[in-house]
Amino acid sequence: MQAVRITRVEVTSAHYFLMAFVVLCSITAVLIGSFPLQASIVTIFLFAGVHNFMEFRYFAARMPLKWGRSKLFYSVGIGGVVVLTAAYLSLYFGGGNWLWSLGDWPSLIAGWNTAFILWVGLLFYIRGRQRPKSDWSWAFPLAFLLSALAWMVPQYWSLALVYFHPFVAMWFLDRQIRRTKPEWLRAYHACLASIPIFVFGLWLVFAARPNLSEDTTLFWRITQHAGSEILPGISSHFLVATHVFLESIHYSVWIVLIPLIDRRALPWKFNEIPLFAKKGGWPKLVAGAFVVSLLLVFAFWTGFAVDYTLTRDVYFAFAIAHVMSEFPFLIKML
Repeated sequence: MQAVRITRVEVTSAHYFLMAFVVLCSITAVLIGSFPLQASIVTIFLFAGVHNFMEFRYFAARMPLKWGRSKLFYSVGIGGVVVLTAAYLSLYFGGGNWLWSLGDWPSLIAGWNTAFILWVGLLFYIRGRQRPKSDWSWAFPLAFLLSALAWMVPQYWSLALVYFHPFVAMWFLDRQIRRTKPEWLRAYHACLASIPIFVFGLWLVFAARPNLSEDTTLFWRITQHAGSEILPGISSHFLVATHVFLESIHYSVWIVLIPLIDRRALPWKFNEIPLFAKKGGWPKLVAGAFVVSLLLVFAFWTGFAVDYTLTRDVYFAFAIAHVMSEFPFLIKML
Protein backbone atom coordinates (compact mmCIF):
# COMPACT_ATOMS: atom_id res chain seq x y z
CA MET A 1 0.00 0.00 0.00
CA GLN A 2 1.50 3.28 -1.11
CA ALA A 3 1.68 6.19 1.29
CA VAL A 4 -0.13 9.32 0.23
CA ARG A 5 2.15 12.31 0.20
CA ILE A 6 0.65 15.65 1.03
CA THR A 7 2.51 18.68 -0.26
CA ARG A 8 1.95 21.72 1.86
CA VAL A 9 2.25 25.14 0.33
CA GLU A 10 3.79 27.59 2.73
CA VAL A 11 2.18 31.00 2.66
CA THR A 12 4.93 33.59 3.00
CA SER A 13 4.96 37.33 3.45
CA ALA A 14 5.49 37.62 -0.32
CA HIS A 15 2.14 35.91 -0.93
CA TYR A 16 0.42 38.28 1.49
CA PHE A 17 2.07 41.20 -0.29
CA LEU A 18 0.79 40.00 -3.68
CA MET A 19 -2.73 39.37 -2.38
CA ALA A 20 -2.89 42.76 -0.67
CA PHE A 21 -1.67 44.51 -3.81
CA VAL A 22 -4.26 42.84 -6.06
CA VAL A 23 -7.14 43.41 -3.62
CA LEU A 24 -6.29 47.06 -3.01
CA CYS A 25 -5.77 47.72 -6.72
CA SER A 26 -9.15 46.14 -7.46
CA ILE A 27 -10.91 48.34 -4.93
CA THR A 28 -8.98 51.41 -6.07
CA ALA A 29 -9.74 50.80 -9.75
CA VAL A 30 -13.48 50.47 -9.06
CA LEU A 31 -13.63 53.64 -6.95
CA ILE A 32 -11.49 55.71 -9.30
CA GLY A 33 -13.31 54.47 -12.38
CA SER A 34 -16.66 55.34 -10.81
CA PHE A 35 -15.61 58.81 -9.61
CA PRO A 36 -12.52 59.86 -11.63
CA LEU A 37 -12.70 63.63 -11.12
CA GLN A 38 -13.42 63.32 -7.41
CA ALA A 39 -10.68 60.72 -7.03
CA SER A 40 -8.16 63.01 -8.73
CA ILE A 41 -9.03 65.88 -6.40
CA VAL A 42 -8.89 63.77 -3.23
CA THR A 43 -5.67 61.86 -4.03
CA ILE A 44 -3.74 65.01 -4.90
CA PHE A 45 -5.05 66.83 -1.83
CA LEU A 46 -4.11 64.02 0.55
CA PHE A 47 -0.96 62.50 -0.91
CA ALA A 48 0.83 64.83 -3.36
CA GLY A 49 2.83 66.79 -0.80
CA VAL A 50 3.33 63.81 1.51
CA HIS A 51 4.79 61.64 -1.23
CA ASN A 52 7.21 64.44 -2.20
CA PHE A 53 8.39 64.60 1.41
CA MET A 54 8.88 60.83 1.57
CA GLU A 55 10.73 60.89 -1.75
CA PHE A 56 13.03 63.66 -0.48
CA ARG A 57 13.66 61.60 2.66
CA TYR A 58 14.57 58.53 0.58
CA PHE A 59 17.00 60.49 -1.60
CA ALA A 60 18.60 62.17 1.43
CA ALA A 61 19.55 58.75 2.82
CA ARG A 62 21.28 57.93 -0.48
CA MET A 63 23.25 61.12 -0.97
CA PRO A 64 26.83 60.36 0.13
CA LEU A 65 28.76 62.83 2.23
CA LYS A 66 31.72 62.62 -0.13
CA TRP A 67 31.12 62.06 -3.82
CA GLY A 68 34.55 60.63 -4.62
CA ARG A 69 34.63 59.03 -8.06
CA SER A 70 30.93 59.90 -8.47
CA LYS A 71 31.63 63.63 -8.43
CA LEU A 72 30.99 64.01 -12.15
CA PHE A 73 27.80 61.96 -11.98
CA TYR A 74 26.27 63.96 -9.13
CA SER A 75 27.42 67.28 -10.62
CA VAL A 76 25.75 66.50 -13.94
CA GLY A 77 22.70 65.14 -12.13
CA ILE A 78 22.14 68.11 -9.82
CA GLY A 79 23.08 70.63 -12.51
CA GLY A 80 20.60 69.08 -14.91
CA VAL A 81 17.81 69.16 -12.34
CA VAL A 82 18.37 72.87 -11.70
CA VAL A 83 18.67 73.92 -15.36
CA LEU A 84 15.83 71.75 -16.68
CA THR A 85 13.51 72.81 -13.86
CA ALA A 86 14.20 76.50 -14.51
CA ALA A 87 13.58 76.04 -18.24
CA TYR A 88 10.39 74.08 -17.59
CA LEU A 89 9.01 76.74 -15.27
CA SER A 90 9.70 79.41 -17.89
CA LEU A 91 7.74 77.41 -20.47
CA TYR A 92 5.04 76.45 -17.97
CA PHE A 93 4.15 79.96 -16.87
CA GLY A 94 4.88 81.55 -20.23
CA GLY A 95 2.82 79.16 -22.33
CA GLY A 96 -0.54 78.79 -20.63
CA ASN A 97 0.50 76.61 -17.67
CA TRP A 98 0.59 73.28 -19.54
CA LEU A 99 3.78 72.20 -21.24
CA TRP A 100 1.98 69.84 -23.62
CA SER A 101 -1.07 72.00 -24.45
CA LEU A 102 -1.90 72.86 -28.04
CA GLY A 103 -1.36 76.57 -27.45
CA ASP A 104 2.28 76.29 -26.44
CA TRP A 105 5.36 76.61 -28.61
CA PRO A 106 6.18 73.25 -30.27
CA SER A 107 9.83 74.09 -30.98
CA LEU A 108 10.55 75.11 -27.38
CA ILE A 109 8.71 72.07 -26.06
CA ALA A 110 10.71 69.78 -28.34
CA GLY A 111 13.89 71.59 -27.33
CA TRP A 112 13.19 70.99 -23.63
CA ASN A 113 12.35 67.35 -24.30
CA THR A 114 15.62 66.95 -26.23
CA ALA A 115 17.67 68.50 -23.42
CA PHE A 116 15.96 66.20 -20.92
CA ILE A 117 16.59 63.07 -23.04
CA LEU A 118 20.25 63.91 -23.68
CA TRP A 119 20.77 64.64 -19.98
CA VAL A 120 19.37 61.24 -19.02
CA GLY A 121 21.48 59.60 -21.72
CA LEU A 122 24.60 61.32 -20.37
CA LEU A 123 23.81 60.08 -16.86
CA PHE A 124 23.51 56.52 -18.17
CA TYR A 125 26.85 56.85 -19.96
CA ILE A 126 28.64 58.23 -16.90
CA ARG A 127 27.13 55.52 -14.70
CA GLY A 128 28.28 52.87 -17.18
CA ARG A 129 31.86 54.14 -16.94
CA GLN A 130 31.74 53.69 -13.16
CA ARG A 131 30.76 50.05 -13.41
CA PRO A 132 33.56 47.53 -14.07
CA LYS A 133 33.55 45.91 -17.51
CA SER A 134 30.50 47.92 -18.58
CA ASP A 135 30.03 49.96 -21.72
CA TRP A 136 26.85 51.98 -21.77
CA SER A 137 27.72 53.95 -24.90
CA TRP A 138 24.44 52.67 -26.34
CA ALA A 139 22.77 55.41 -24.27
CA PHE A 140 23.71 58.07 -26.84
CA PRO A 141 22.26 56.42 -29.99
CA LEU A 142 19.11 55.65 -28.02
CA ALA A 143 18.93 59.23 -26.74
CA PHE A 144 19.30 60.59 -30.29
CA LEU A 145 16.52 58.27 -31.52
CA LEU A 146 14.18 59.37 -28.72
CA SER A 147 15.08 63.01 -29.37
CA ALA A 148 14.01 62.59 -32.99
CA LEU A 149 10.67 61.22 -31.81
CA ALA A 150 10.33 64.15 -29.43
CA TRP A 151 10.71 66.56 -32.36
CA MET A 152 8.32 64.61 -34.56
CA VAL A 153 5.52 64.46 -31.96
CA PRO A 154 6.44 66.85 -29.12
CA GLN A 155 3.02 66.95 -27.50
CA TYR A 156 2.58 63.18 -27.57
CA TRP A 157 6.07 62.76 -26.14
CA SER A 158 5.36 65.16 -23.27
CA LEU A 159 2.07 63.41 -22.55
CA ALA A 160 3.87 60.06 -22.55
CA LEU A 161 6.08 61.37 -19.74
CA VAL A 162 2.93 61.96 -17.67
CA TYR A 163 1.98 58.29 -17.92
CA PHE A 164 5.57 57.03 -17.68
CA HIS A 165 6.33 58.92 -14.47
CA PRO A 166 4.37 56.59 -12.11
CA PHE A 167 6.40 53.64 -13.39
CA VAL A 168 9.65 55.31 -12.30
CA ALA A 169 8.54 54.83 -8.69
CA MET A 170 7.81 51.18 -9.45
CA TRP A 171 11.32 50.84 -10.89
CA PHE A 172 12.75 52.33 -7.67
CA LEU A 173 10.76 49.76 -5.70
CA ASP A 174 12.10 46.95 -7.88
CA ARG A 175 15.70 48.03 -7.21
CA GLN A 176 15.02 48.39 -3.50
CA ILE A 177 13.36 44.98 -3.22
CA ARG A 178 16.41 43.41 -4.87
CA ARG A 179 18.56 44.93 -2.13
CA THR A 180 16.54 44.55 1.05
CA LYS A 181 13.68 42.10 0.36
CA PRO A 182 14.76 39.75 -2.46
CA GLU A 183 12.26 37.09 -1.38
CA TRP A 184 9.49 39.47 -2.54
CA LEU A 185 10.89 39.98 -6.04
CA ARG A 186 8.83 37.33 -7.86
CA ALA A 187 5.67 38.45 -6.10
CA TYR A 188 6.41 42.05 -6.99
CA HIS A 189 6.90 41.17 -10.65
CA ALA A 190 3.50 39.47 -10.52
CA CYS A 191 2.10 42.73 -9.12
CA LEU A 192 3.63 44.65 -12.02
CA ALA A 193 2.17 42.17 -14.49
CA SER A 194 -1.29 42.78 -13.03
CA ILE A 195 -1.23 46.53 -13.72
CA PRO A 196 -1.89 46.24 -17.50
CA ILE A 197 -4.79 43.93 -16.64
CA PHE A 198 -6.33 46.59 -14.40
CA VAL A 199 -5.82 49.25 -17.07
CA PHE A 200 -7.43 46.97 -19.66
CA GLY A 201 -10.34 46.47 -17.27
CA LEU A 202 -10.75 50.24 -17.00
CA TRP A 203 -10.75 50.39 -20.79
CA LEU A 204 -13.44 47.72 -21.12
CA VAL A 205 -15.74 49.41 -18.63
CA PHE A 206 -15.14 53.12 -19.25
CA ALA A 207 -13.79 53.57 -22.79
CA ALA A 208 -17.30 53.96 -24.18
CA ARG A 209 -18.41 56.42 -21.50
CA PRO A 210 -19.10 60.05 -22.47
CA ASN A 211 -16.35 62.56 -21.86
CA LEU A 212 -16.17 64.01 -18.38
CA SER A 213 -17.58 67.42 -17.63
CA GLU A 214 -15.29 70.38 -18.28
CA ASP A 215 -17.70 72.97 -16.90
CA THR A 216 -15.18 74.31 -14.39
CA THR A 217 -11.55 75.35 -14.78
CA LEU A 218 -10.52 72.61 -12.35
CA PHE A 219 -12.30 69.86 -14.28
CA TRP A 220 -10.78 71.13 -17.51
CA ARG A 221 -7.32 71.10 -15.94
CA ILE A 222 -7.75 67.50 -14.78
CA THR A 223 -8.96 66.20 -18.15
CA GLN A 224 -6.29 68.14 -20.02
CA HIS A 225 -3.57 66.79 -17.74
CA ALA A 226 -4.72 63.27 -18.62
CA GLY A 227 -4.45 64.06 -22.36
CA SER A 228 -8.03 64.69 -23.45
CA GLU A 229 -6.99 67.56 -25.74
CA ILE A 230 -4.28 65.53 -27.43
CA LEU A 231 -6.30 62.29 -27.60
CA PRO A 232 -9.80 63.53 -28.44
CA GLY A 233 -10.83 60.15 -29.83
CA ILE A 234 -10.49 58.49 -26.41
CA SER A 235 -13.02 59.03 -23.65
CA SER A 236 -11.67 61.45 -21.05
CA HIS A 237 -13.42 59.28 -18.45
CA PHE A 238 -11.02 56.46 -19.24
CA LEU A 239 -7.98 58.77 -19.53
CA VAL A 240 -8.54 60.44 -16.18
CA ALA A 241 -9.35 57.14 -14.45
CA THR A 242 -6.18 55.53 -15.83
CA HIS A 243 -3.98 58.47 -14.89
CA VAL A 244 -5.35 58.67 -11.34
CA PHE A 245 -5.05 54.90 -10.92
CA LEU A 246 -1.37 54.93 -11.92
CA GLU A 247 -0.65 57.99 -9.78
CA SER A 248 -2.29 56.28 -6.81
CA ILE A 249 0.13 53.38 -7.15
CA HIS A 250 2.95 55.91 -7.47
CA TYR A 251 1.92 57.60 -4.21
CA SER A 252 1.55 54.23 -2.47
CA VAL A 253 5.06 53.18 -3.46
CA TRP A 254 6.69 56.24 -1.91
CA ILE A 255 4.47 56.62 1.15
CA VAL A 256 3.95 52.96 2.13
CA LEU A 257 5.89 50.33 0.22
CA ILE A 258 9.43 51.72 0.15
CA PRO A 259 9.44 52.56 3.89
CA LEU A 260 7.99 49.09 4.50
CA ILE A 261 10.93 47.30 2.88
CA ASP A 262 13.69 49.82 3.64
CA ARG A 263 13.76 51.02 7.23
CA ARG A 264 16.33 53.66 6.27
CA ALA A 265 13.51 55.47 4.48
CA LEU A 266 11.48 55.93 7.66
CA PRO A 267 11.22 59.69 8.24
CA TRP A 268 12.45 59.69 11.85
CA LYS A 269 15.62 57.62 11.26
CA PHE A 270 17.96 60.58 10.82
CA ASN A 271 20.93 58.44 11.84
CA GLU A 272 20.61 56.74 8.42
CA ILE A 273 21.25 60.01 6.57
CA PRO A 274 25.00 60.41 5.88
CA LEU A 275 24.78 64.19 5.52
CA PHE A 276 23.22 64.33 9.00
CA ALA A 277 24.89 61.57 10.99
CA LYS A 278 28.45 61.29 9.68
CA LYS A 279 31.38 63.34 10.84
CA GLY A 280 31.83 66.36 8.61
CA GLY A 281 28.14 66.47 7.67
CA TRP A 282 25.68 69.30 7.99
CA PRO A 283 23.09 68.17 10.56
CA LYS A 284 21.57 71.63 11.07
CA LEU A 285 21.21 72.16 7.32
CA VAL A 286 19.61 68.73 6.87
CA ALA A 287 17.24 69.26 9.79
CA GLY A 288 16.31 72.68 8.43
CA ALA A 289 15.62 71.21 4.99
CA PHE A 290 13.23 68.67 6.49
CA VAL A 291 11.46 71.33 8.54
CA VAL A 292 10.95 73.39 5.38
CA SER A 293 9.72 70.27 3.55
CA LEU A 294 7.15 69.57 6.25
CA LEU A 295 6.03 73.19 6.23
CA LEU A 296 5.54 72.95 2.47
CA VAL A 297 3.33 69.89 2.92
CA PHE A 298 1.10 71.81 5.32
CA ALA A 299 1.24 74.88 3.06
CA PHE A 300 -0.06 72.82 0.14
CA TRP A 301 -2.83 71.34 2.27
CA THR A 302 -3.84 74.85 3.28
CA GLY A 303 -3.61 76.07 -0.31
CA PHE A 304 -5.71 73.19 -1.59
CA ALA A 305 -8.36 73.97 1.03
CA VAL A 306 -8.43 77.69 0.15
CA ASP A 307 -8.04 77.61 -3.65
CA TYR A 308 -7.65 74.11 -5.02
CA THR A 309 -7.31 75.05 -8.69
CA LEU A 310 -4.58 77.65 -8.20
CA THR A 311 -2.65 75.49 -5.74
CA ARG A 312 -2.87 72.53 -8.10
CA ASP A 313 -1.33 74.59 -10.89
CA VAL A 314 1.47 75.80 -8.63
CA TYR A 315 2.11 72.29 -7.31
CA PHE A 316 2.39 70.67 -10.75
CA ALA A 317 4.65 73.47 -11.94
CA PHE A 318 7.25 72.98 -9.24
CA ALA A 319 6.75 69.21 -8.99
CA ILE A 320 8.90 68.89 -12.12
CA ALA A 321 11.90 69.28 -9.79
CA HIS A 322 11.10 66.03 -8.01
CA VAL A 323 10.45 64.29 -11.32
CA MET A 324 13.89 65.35 -12.56
CA SER A 325 15.53 64.38 -9.25
CA GLU A 326 14.34 60.79 -9.58
CA PHE A 327 16.51 60.00 -12.59
CA PRO A 328 20.01 60.51 -11.12
CA PHE A 329 19.18 58.43 -8.04
CA LEU A 330 17.50 55.70 -10.06
CA ILE A 331 20.35 55.45 -12.56
CA LYS A 332 22.84 55.39 -9.68
CA MET A 333 21.08 52.28 -8.33
CA LEU A 334 21.57 50.37 -11.59
